[in-house]
Amino acid sequence: MLRIMSLVLAATVSLVLAQKPEMLPKDHPAIPSKGKLGEAARLTAAAGGQAVGPASPVPRKNFIDEHIFSKMANDRIPHAPLTSDYEFLRRVHIDLTGRLPEPVETEAFVRSKEPDKRDKLVDKLIQSPGFLAKWTYWFSDLAQVNSNRLGTDGRNLFYQYIYDFLHMDRPYDEVVSEMLTTRAASNYYVGPASYLVRWVVIGDNCEDEVHEDTSDEIAIWSAKHFLGVNLQCISCHDGKRHLEKINTWLSARKRSELWKQAAFFGKTRILRRTEIATTRDEYSIDDKGAGYDASGRSVVRIPRGGKGAVEPEFFLTGEKPQPGKPLREEFARMLTSHPQFARATVNMFWAELMSVGIVDPVDDFDFDRAQASHPELLDALAKDFRENGHSIKRLFRLIAKSSAYQLSSKFPGEWKDSYARYYSRKFVRRLTSEELHDAIVKTTNVYHDIPVPNRGMTVKFATEARSPEDFRKLRDVNFFLESFGQPNRDYSQRTNEGAISQAVLLMNSPLVKDKIRARPGSYLDSLLDTEPALADDRIVRNLFLRFLVREPNEAEAAMGRKLIAADRRQGGEDLQWLLVNKLEFVFNY
Repeated sequence: MLRIMSLVLAATVSLVLAQKPEMLPKDHPAIPSKGKLGEAARLTAAAGGQAVGPASPVPRKNFIDEHIFSKMANDRIPHAPLTSDYEFLRRVHIDLTGRLPEPVETEAFVRSKEPDKRDKLVDKLIQSPGFLAKWTYWFSDLAQVNSNRLGTDGRNLFYQYIYDFLHMDRPYDEVVSEMLTTRAASNYYVGPASYLVRWVVIGDNCEDEVHEDTSDEIAIWSAKHFLGVNLQCISCHDGKRHLEKINTWLSARKRSELWKQAAFFGKTRILRRTEIATTRDEYSIDDKGAGYDASGRSVVRIPRGGKGAVEPEFFLTGEKPQPGKPLREEFARMLTSHPQFARATVNMFWAELMSVGIVDPVDDFDFDRAQASHPELLDALAKDFRENGHSIKRLFRLIAKSSAYQLSSKFPGEWKDSYARYYSRKFVRRLTSEELHDAIVKTTNVYHDIPVPNRGMTVKFATEARSPEDFRKLRDVNFFLESFGQPNRDYSQRTNEGAISQAVLLMNSPLVKDKIRARPGSYLDSLLDTEPALADDRIVRNLFLRFLVREPNEAEAAMGRKLIAADRRQGGEDLQWLLVNKLEFVFNY
């Protein structure tokens, strides 16, 4: 047990070191110090950055690889080799479905000699229920949908709307247009209506919708989500003398330009359904309002100080709506047809699969300076996205099938910070709170019911829940998820930063301690009781395959056999506990 504790404590220190650069050893390879790129390189160096042998040439499988590897070749930048089958299998399962593969699947994949087995696996996972669950949850996170803002029925219907869009691979531009233009007698019956409802600003009482503030919020969040531009700062003041060091393009924008963007929603009324006594958060949406008033009151920002009606104008082009055309339809047309819509979309999902965006942060495009690490690739991805029906699934296939995505996180030789922007290795990231929860329950096969209110159903995986509110009655689970950065989608934002408390929870939380027990029905129980004659080394091997998606090395196998031989049940629980606490379990590499 002392040996186990020392290993776990080492992993604890590594978990924090991976995200605290000031604590790294003095002789640690130099890595970027700021931004998401620096964070990704830091995690990679700490969690999966050991050197390997010289890299062999990798196949260029699509135009992504042509751009990535041509740039490295031209600039004489070395890159990592392709990752192993074990690592690829684990990586792509987590990235696409948020879940780990079964040992039998791992063994079959590694044994397979099919030259296109990786491509086939990508296609299979993108058509799987796990893919739909993870990315529906992801989109719900993006839109910050929750019962407190939308009502439980509205939240559930929005979830189903996004699930169906992904299942059918509907064109993304059509879906975004629907969310921006839908009219509804109730968001409880029209799924896309809840996107706008989420941004309603309430004043003195529950029926007091502050119209101009609501219009501002819709303008800000739609630009952030669908154009990669953060207008939050200029919603309170002009950019001049405020944003020059942050975003040069925004530094030339004025607050009045945000009002013109918001004026596309000036006639849009999002009203609480007060005539229904039992309704708490049910809203109707129509376009019978008077328009956007520059002197309108604000309860979330400094006073506007303007005068009179504001005419809508698209902030990227200065285009005005055609006379007589519905304002929201005109806004959706301008937004989805502008090249920045496709650029922002592909960049957002590139960042999800590659850990860092081509432009990063993904919601802070600066059009007055060269931000993109690979501008030609960004344009090529956007062009392919437009020409292929704005298909999200095709975009995922392109990225996941590329050799660029499949590079190892382990790097041959000395790593230099100048290599980071080339994507010359795969960047490591920590599992999200939901992915970590799902990895624990799936590997141990010890689940708990997660209730979905107003649906009369329960689910097993965190990514199948409709919003973080579904965990509130599961106190230990809720605390675990929040500690690993789960947002509440109301006022807190997601974070993937590390902390000592997280390491403590992995070692001693009621959630982990409960799941690793060899209780009836658990995976460990099936190994010990269903097959009592199973050799100790086979038990150790199966547990490593299940938790880490790889075979143990000699030292690990010897330690595991020693634990099992001393006490099969207690030793198995100890080994599971140790595996949960390894960096390999907590990170996706």
